[in-house]
Amino acid sequence: MTSSSGDWKAFGAVEVLALRDAVVDYPWPLAELFPGVPDEAWTPFRERFPTAFGGAQVWRSSYRCYLLRSEGRTVLVDTGMGAAGSPLSAALGLAGELMEALEAAGTRPDDIDVVVLTHLHPDHVGGNLSGDTLAFPRARYVVPHADWQHFHLPEVQAHFPFAFVEQTITPLERLGALELITGEHTLTGELTVIPTPGHTPGHTSLRIESRGERALLIADALLHPAQVTEPDWISMFDVDPEQERRTRRELLDQLESEALVFSASHFPEPAFGRIVREDGRRYWQPQR
Repeated sequence: MTSSSGDWKAFGAVEVLALRDAVVDYPWPLAELFPGVPDEAWTPFRERFPTAFGGAQVWRSSYRCYLLRSEGRTVLVDTGMGAAGSPLSAALGLAGELMEALEAAGTRPDDIDVVVLTHLHPDHVGGNLSGDTLAFPRARYVVPHADWQHFHLPEVQAHFPFAFVEQTITPLERLGALELITGEHTLTGELTVIPTPGHTPGHTSLRIESRGERALLIADALLHPAQVTEPDWISMFDVDPEQERRTRRELLDQLESEALVFSASHFPEPAFGRIVREDGRRYWQPQR
């Protein structure tokens, strides 16, 4: 991995820019967010990753999207929580900053060729639309089929404290931008969407492979850096805990054995890091 201009990272010929959408202090205590994890178990992680905590019981979460350039294509991974007035923004009282981050990167909405929605939780789809039109008017929106089905179930929508599916996801079909995928899906010769289910039924990650260099954007397969060390810790947001644990263990084995650089959507800054071993245990080691 090499750095290019600004905060861009280069993996072979692929350029990647992590975009800050928001930083959120969750209103639920850690004991509610990660059921069954005793408070004292968090102590070493508070010391190691202080920027991942907004207080002793507060998870401070980054909301991150990604801009990629590969083989002449411009790809946006996830659209964040949405600007002021979006369902999640209204619920949290905080506006997402994706559009400002794209502008700062010199990228216009109509520069985007493909939007990859790693999964359909509201903090990853809030910027899909601008009013009644596509926020990225030239893009096709790549969506995991299993999540499209899951989030259109009335009982799933009823689980959330605010409505967002009909506002941010469903219109993609009417507007002709929806591309449903199953299994692995090639975006370019260097970018592949891969299944990493559990957090949601269709949760996906993005594999980067170019000129002998590789990296993974793992979205929410890991939510908190503590889960690198404690992969069995499940969050209140994980739809299928047992599948999530299996996916996470397999992913961590790969990240460690292949020494892959990776980025998780909600880890604190810096956006990229690796797995390291200390006293026989795995840890996330950020790198700039």
